[in-house]
Amino acid sequence: MKLRAPRPASDLLSAPVAAPRAGAPDMSFGTSGRPRRPATDLSSGTAASTPRRAALLTGLGVLLSFGTAHAQEPRALDRAVSDGVERPIKDYSGEGDASSIELNPALLSAVKGLDFVFMGYRSISPFTRGGGLGGFMSFNLGFGMATGIGVQALRPGFGGGYPDPFALRNPDATKISWALSGGDGKIAAFGLGVHWLRADGLLRAPDLDVGLLLRIRNYASIGAVARFGAADLRAYGDLASELSILGELALRPLGNRTLELAGGVRGRFRVDQPGLRFSQWDNLGALPRGRIAVRHKGLELAAEVEQVRVHTLDPSTYNFVRADKAVRGSVQLAVAWDFMKVSGGVHAGLGEGVDGFGLAARFSTARQGRVFWPRLVDVERVDLSAIKGERHLLGLLQRLERAEKAGARTILLVDARSTGLGWASLQEIRGALVRIRNAGGHVFAYLEDTKLKDYYLASAAEQVFLHPAGELATFGLASTTFYLRGLLDKLGVQVEALHIDEYKSAHEMFSRTGPSDKDVEQREALLDDTFAQITHDIAQARGLSIAQVQGLVDDAPYGPAKAKQLGLVDAVVFRDQVVEKIGDAVGARVKFAQFDDTEPDPKTWSTAPYVAVVLVEGTIVDGESRTIPLLGTQFTGGDTIVAQLRAVRNDPACQGVVLRVNSPGGSALASDVIWREVSRTHEAWKKNPRKSPPIVVSMGDVAASGGYYVAAGTDHVFAQPTTLTGSIGVVSLHFDVSGLLAKLGVATHTFKRGKNADISGLYRPYSPDERARMDASIRRVYDLFLKRVADARGKTPEQVDALGRGHVYSGTDAKQLGLVDAFGGLREAVALVRQRSGVGERRDLQLRIVPARKGILELVLDLLGPDRGDKGLRGRIQARRDAEPPLPLVLTTAIARLPLGLLFLPQDQPSALMPVVHTIE
Repeated sequence: MKLRAPRPASDLLSAPVAAPRAGAPDMSFGTSGRPRRPATDLSSGTAASTPRRAALLTGLGVLLSFGTAHAQEPRALDRAVSDGVERPIKDYSGEGDASSIELNPALLSAVKGLDFVFMGYRSISPFTRGGGLGGFMSFNLGFGMATGIGVQALRPGFGGGYPDPFALRNPDATKISWALSGGDGKIAAFGLGVHWLRADGLLRAPDLDVGLLLRIRNYASIGAVARFGAADLRAYGDLASELSILGELALRPLGNRTLELAGGVRGRFRVDQPGLRFSQWDNLGALPRGRIAVRHKGLELAAEVEQVRVHTLDPSTYNFVRADKAVRGSVQLAVAWDFMKVSGGVHAGLGEGVDGFGLAARFSTARQGRVFWPRLVDVERVDLSAIKGERHLLGLLQRLERAEKAGARTILLVDARSTGLGWASLQEIRGALVRIRNAGGHVFAYLEDTKLKDYYLASAAEQVFLHPAGELATFGLASTTFYLRGLLDKLGVQVEALHIDEYKSAHEMFSRTGPSDKDVEQREALLDDTFAQITHDIAQARGLSIAQVQGLVDDAPYGPAKAKQLGLVDAVVFRDQVVEKIGDAVGARVKFAQFDDTEPDPKTWSTAPYVAVVLVEGTIVDGESRTIPLLGTQFTGGDTIVAQLRAVRNDPACQGVVLRVNSPGGSALASDVIWREVSRTHEAWKKNPRKSPPIVVSMGDVAASGGYYVAAGTDHVFAQPTTLTGSIGVVSLHFDVSGLLAKLGVATHTFKRGKNADISGLYRPYSPDERARMDASIRRVYDLFLKRVADARGKTPEQVDALGRGHVYSGTDAKQLGLVDAFGGLREAVALVRQRSGVGERRDLQLRIVPARKGILELVLDLLGPDRGDKGLRGRIQARRDAEPPLPLVLTTAIARLPLGLLFLPQDQPSALMPVVHTIE
């Protein structure tokens, strides 16, 4: 007969006795309810021939059993061989890895990239089952699909030569698994696992696992799995069939992976004879379980307690006595280093000591964290020439903030050659470098042919190195604008400029042959403020007076020897000597290394708590955002920003919004559309701070005209002292190309209905009446602009008009005039939204830059491997693309001076666009 699962002794007293099969041990039950072992002659080892000897042995066994404490009775784990290799911690609903094929296949959807797990378990107590070795591999296919395979060699029998009364049910076996998972591992997933078990030459029908996963944001996760072993629920040979149903709830009270608590229950049903109805199956009971995990960076400590089924054995004969339940506990320590993780843990509770131990190693293309950060001898190089645009800048600022947190472990070399950023961006980076030094870190700078921008940034370092063939060409500041009126006159193109008011000089490139008096006034003031800030910061860093720095600028350039003599640099070294010089300064051998974010990935189940940085970059236009790659021109569409603000405002994971503005303005209509959504976001937070994120503004190099308009939707604005802002005014251009067409011999004739149908045409000038109509149009827009700013800044429209009229201010003047609230950048803006949303400084918040911008090439490269900062194929392609300008330098410089954004705005439409004064070199 096929063996059935042991039943309670009361049931076994009436169990029929069957003869053992040939070659098999006698497993029939005696009156005690225990399976009998063959009686053995102590001298010869043959079966006893008389009932007396059998009775003697039985009596001796009973006597010994009475003389032995109940706690010392051996307890064998009742575990199905199809459960695979045992492990100290079993995770059905949490993070998952490739070995989740064995536990809950739905978890594969939450595992990123390619994942390998190798694990083994060895029993120390001879009665602990689950020994063996296993290897698993999973691959996330994308599109919500993941798959994996596993191979295990199982050794579930007793050790130490002890007789196993259930040896036939626990043979050595090989298990092969395949699983498929579908769904989003951040929300919900479904998994299917198929397992083939081969034992003693018998390949039974495969086991079937059906798994479910449901995430409840970042705070709870539910996992459920049903195992049909075998899938047809029939017994095969001596292998019983078992149905197992398990549910587990995991909680993360902090909303991240730092602390995880889980509890669940498993129900087991077994049948060892075919043809039995489910009501006739043995119900092995409901077995509760719980676990806890504490994680920090790459370190994880986990513990688990579970109730298990055991077979209590006679301590002398090792026959089955009764079926019991027991409580077993385990602990496990795991250590991760980037793409590798190793763990080890032990079980205890069934025997007098440790029941068994398990070891595992995981290799993944996704980072697993890092248990420590070796910055004592590694130097990170920061190449500022690779920073192009706001996205790269914000990424660098995040790297520098991580370096600040590392404190004395940080050693940075700032490669300040060919810095192309604006002054406000440089000021923000420079402030981050100063904070790193104040936190105990080391900052060094390297220069070659050096302009004032390069030296301004390098002056924040504790030591500045200059190449022996280099020089300091710190000549000062200049701002150049092209005036095209003379060229347009020769071509026969006339430009009519309507503007409010005298400082609104965005039109002057087309309508004048030189700057107006008011434009000269504001441009001189901007140069004065910027130059004063630069000389102040350099003087403070190098221990010089401001007058000395101003004099040194006028006397430039300086060769290496003179620069060192004047105290502008600290050492003159070749490139290959920089590492040695840094080593001398810190007292250790150093080498260059690239440091990426080593925090575990993913940090959360669902969407991590984050601060959204909404970029308003480049000219503001109607409709969707777009770019012109060949010209390097970025356009921010009003519709795109509105959609992004609505999305983050309604996302519970968003803890705050920073509107990052680096824009000279553009379409007045698009600016008002964005203002409205910024205002709605701010009002939603004021009305219900618990359900809506706060929003503040961080200004970059330029946030003027339409760029200032959108900032008026909230109550707090940060700017740098060198930020160009204000320019509250409106401009409209009308081009008349009739003269050019006449020179070319081209005639036009317009048919129309309506007096002003062709008012926006390119083929004639305005009539006096039309000009008056357009003046009234831009006046309405200007009055609306004044109202928006007056309401935001607590001023009257008349007060704003006195500050407006197109006037551009530096951040320094804007703060004094009440147009901005405080000096600061991204760091200060994030700190304020943290404060307003009640998120403590110790709680991790990701920065999510929106709108996302990925081209086809980037999507393909993303599939080739993880993003590793400046390294890898994607980094090399980007660096090469940035290093090779598409046009000769002279033409590139000229194009940079042109107000290309103005040309892309519709003719005769009111535009909130800043004058072309933001290029200060």
